[in-house]
Amino acid sequence: MNADQLDHAIRDVLHSWIPDNPNAPAGIADRLVRRRRRRVLVRTAGAALALTGIAFGAAFATGAGDDGAQRPASRVSKQSTLVWQTTLPAESWDACTTGPGAVYCRGASYDGIGVNARTGKVEWQQKAKDANGGSTPAGSLPGVRDGILYTYADHAPGASRAGTDLVALDIGSRRVLWKHELADDSRDRSDAVLFDGKVLANSPTFKSVAALDGRTGRTLWTHSWKKADCDRTAVGDVPYLVCSPDSEKAPQQSTVVRLDPATGKPQTVATVEGPAAFIGTDKDAVLLGATAGGQQSFGVSGPATLIRVDLGSGKVAQHSVAGMPMGVVTDGIILASGRHDSVVAYSAENGKRLWSRELGLTLRKEAGNPEMRELASAAAVDLSSRVAYYLDPTGHLVGLDLDSGAVRWRGQVELPKSPVTAGIAPELMVHGHGLIGQVGGQLFHIKPVLPKAGS
Repeated sequence: MNADQLDHAIRDVLHSWIPDNPNAPAGIADRLVRRRRRRVLVRTAGAALALTGIAFGAAFATGAGDDGAQRPASRVSKQSTLVWQTTLPAESWDACTTGPGAVYCRGASYDGIGVNARTGKVEWQQKAKDANGGSTPAGSLPGVRDGILYTYADHAPGASRAGTDLVALDIGSRRVLWKHELADDSRDRSDAVLFDGKVLANSPTFKSVAALDGRTGRTLWTHSWKKADCDRTAVGDVPYLVCSPDSEKAPQQSTVVRLDPATGKPQTVATVEGPAAFIGTDKDAVLLGATAGGQQSFGVSGPATLIRVDLGSGKVAQHSVAGMPMGVVTDGIILASGRHDSVVAYSAENGKRLWSRELGLTLRKEAGNPEMRELASAAAVDLSSRVAYYLDPTGHLVGLDLDSGAVRWRGQVELPKSPVTAGIAPELMVHGHGLIGQVGGQLFHIKPVLPKAGS
């Protein structure tokens, strides 16, 4: 790994941390929350954190426990229907995604499998060419569109540094339509973004992106930059780059850049002084986070600033928050992970703290290291019922009211006993009015029965 690659890996860790204990780290959010195996990247990240001496446990601690606010009284339902539960053909999986009538997953042993979302039957599977090389786990899958599954595979299977290909797989024929080599070995949410019939992906060279035709993989245009690390996102079928300085020698400002969907021509939408972390998007705005207490890095606890960039006007609004609000952004709310198993909700409009709540899930501690424990899944939000769901590695689930934080539902799926794997979380996805959950080699479909209004 060269210096550029190492720097990018460290920065990804900085931007993706989920706290557990204010004095000791428990896991890495997008880098680990959807990963079931810890390999080269985790060892690299651990070494980097040790070298820099960053106390990450307090980095993004956004509050703990119930904030004492009065919430509407409501009955907590414990009713649910387990539609199906399937044992997958391997014990370890990196990431899953849903498509029309199906669930797709990939892992160390399989480049992809397809599961019928109605029955839970594994309908097809594609084995990886070599599961023992130096491949990088995937934090997420790019997604499904027009009958094509966009996923990742090793560029050089079996090699000590296998590299990464973005792969377009025709779902009907299981035929690989095209592959595109990525220079950056990261396989997370911003590394391949779907927009307007195209895919915005890392190029074979660093600090560069390419727009690829979604069906043929043909490169339509490219864009390069210097002295910054950039995340990719798409809003309204328009691709954007969210960039922050890659070193102290680079200009100390962050930018949001619009890329013309047809030509790739860049247009700077807004510039913000200092480094900033990409949080997500809300309607027609990009959300960033920056330190606000003189901290030398994102890894130091303290006050932060929520930065909202309106993509239409370029207007920048900045709001003070108690800690870095990293988390899932949905319908104007940021669901950030707090200490232990708590969730803190912030307004994506002005950074106001809306509520906080203990999840009450089972997050076991690692034997011999009580400061390290398991993680709950990222929030899976059903906007039709306005409930945010979470899953723990032992099969317990909880549903919180999106607007008040009140517990509306609790459920459980019986899973085989498994050892504690600190810093690793299960995956949970909304599918119709139900939930698809994945823990290790178990995949299940459960439908919560919520209490009726007024009960």
